[in-house]
Amino acid sequence: MARGAKTKRKGTGRRAKAIAASAPRVPDSDVDALLMSVMRMLDDDSSDEALDLAQEKAFEAMDAPRAEERIALAREALALSPLCSDAYLVLARETADANEALELYRRAVDAGAEALGETAFEDDVGSFWGLLQTRPYMRARHELALALWRLGHRDEAVAHYNEMLRLNPDDNQGIRYLLIDALLDLGREADAGALLKRYEDDGSAHWSWSAALLEFRRTGNSAAANKALARAVEANRHVAAYLLGSKPLPPSLPQYIGMGDESEAVSYAHYAAGAWEAAPGAKGWLAGAPANALGKQGDPQDADHDYETDPDRVDEAVLALLVQGLHDGSRAWKTFDWDALDRLHAKGLISNPASRAKSVVFTEAGLEAALRSHRLLFAKTPRKSR
Repeated sequence: MARGAKTKRKGTGRRAKAIAASAPRVPDSDVDALLMSVMRMLDDDSSDEALDLAQEKAFEAMDAPRAEERIALAREALALSPLCSDAYLVLARETADANEALELYRRAVDAGAEALGETAFEDDVGSFWGLLQTRPYMRARHELALALWRLGHRDEAVAHYNEMLRLNPDDNQGIRYLLIDALLDLGREADAGALLKRYEDDGSAHWSWSAALLEFRRTGNSAAANKALARAVEANRHVAAYLLGSKPLPPSLPQYIGMGDESEAVSYAHYAAGAWEAAPGAKGWLAGAPANALGKQGDPQDADHDYETDPDRVDEAVLALLVQGLHDGSRAWKTFDWDALDRLHAKGLISNPASRAKSVVFTEAGLEAALRSHRLLFAKTPRKSR
């Protein structure tokens, strides 16, 4: 437990009383937390007035428009009570020294733990964040973990994320998204799989795309990985473009996230970029996987999913196709031969290639023929001995 943690929980004092007086205006998501906190106040007549006053100052500091004001108010808060966790957070956010910020984040966590007292960590496990007085501590631990990750203390950051989910399994702060990215970045596949299963009802793009990446890490370019990718595309079809860089990420993250739309894709690609970079071949798989374009229409390897692609045969075929664009001796065009595309269009297998679009669309018959040819050309088969 953090330095000399007290055994008696603190109430929320004058601020909680003021909030309670305006309860009808509290958002629905906070009503339970408010009621639980008020009940705690009734059982705790020894509310720490100094900490309450310090917390008021800390809130003022967070809202102050200028850095100088924020710093001054945070210091005033700590002068009133050294247990004001949010005041340390304000100071940590204002310093340009990463190591100094890290120390201030650690102090914020220690102060928050001491203000709560030891019994809170025994009696309230599972309800953190649901109790208003736990929120400064949870905010501090969240920001400490982020700082640790930025500075390369990655296993320590993961330990904090895991502990926060133990204290608050409902995960109001979205810690599981940071944790799944971290586990995949570190290659901790078993832990990532357990976390995905723990929140298996999560329907977000972050969860489905993380599941696809994990399956690729485990099985490579397999039928299982491509099925997972198809499910991810179904959840949000915009993600691949941002992961692969065909669409640049905007300079700032969206304020609001809509499931299935581009704001969700931007948010996921921003946070999960490291996890995709850390998986060898993942981006190449994503760029080349027909499941990315076909969604649930079919697995790129066959409707029956009964064969595995041989990458050596794919490479041989691509190399041969490059000859179709041979010019100036030994140079080859990167695109497919236009005459061949025109012939496929004339046969009714693809849309007209003579358009501004950078891609063509299979007809129903064309897709069936393409999948059949893919199997014949690229399915792994035992090579006959010569």
